[in-house]
Amino acid sequence: MTTKSQFQKIKSGDSKAFEALFNQLYPSMCVLAREYVKDDGMAEDIAQEAFVKLWNARDRYADITSVKSFLYVMVKNLSLNSLKRDKLGSKFTESLDKEDYYYFNNRIVEEETYRILQQAIDELPHRSAAIMNLSLLGVRNHEIAERLGISVNTVKTLKYNSMKTLRVKLKNYFFILLLLLGEI
Repeated sequence: MTTKSQFQKIKSGDSKAFEALFNQLYPSMCVLAREYVKDDGMAEDIAQEAFVKLWNARDRYADITSVKSFLYVMVKNLSLNSLKRDKLGSKFTESLDKEDYYYFNNRIVEEETYRILQQAIDELPHRSAAIMNLSLLGVRNHEIAERLGISVNTVKTLKYNSMKTLRVKLKNYFFILLLLLGEI
């Protein structure tokens, strides 16, 4: 029986014709998939997937002149898609394993440091706390003076006194504080 006549029977739902086609072409489809993916188990899965797709969409395909060619193309495409997924997946997993792990840990340290620092700043007198909060945002002394309606020298003095107070409160965190405030 030719594959074209087999496909006509498959198209009408003949499971025996599909089984015969499967038995006839499955080994060849596995060999083709194996050439791409270099893994026997994955190659068998890809070949099976091609046959399942053919069966599930049999009524949607117009006349296929060569089911064998159709399956070869489908196995090739499925193999390439699998390789792309694995390549992207492994890159994504590697980036998650390395970059996201470090990013996550750095983020936790940063957030915890800011929390401790903010708690200490909140204990400062109101104007000093305002100056330190603006400094954390990267606002320059002259801009802080303008915003708060005080002199630049007052900003510098209150900032200096606040740093001394924070140094005592945050003994172990003072170096990080200096980095955050851009004083180093």
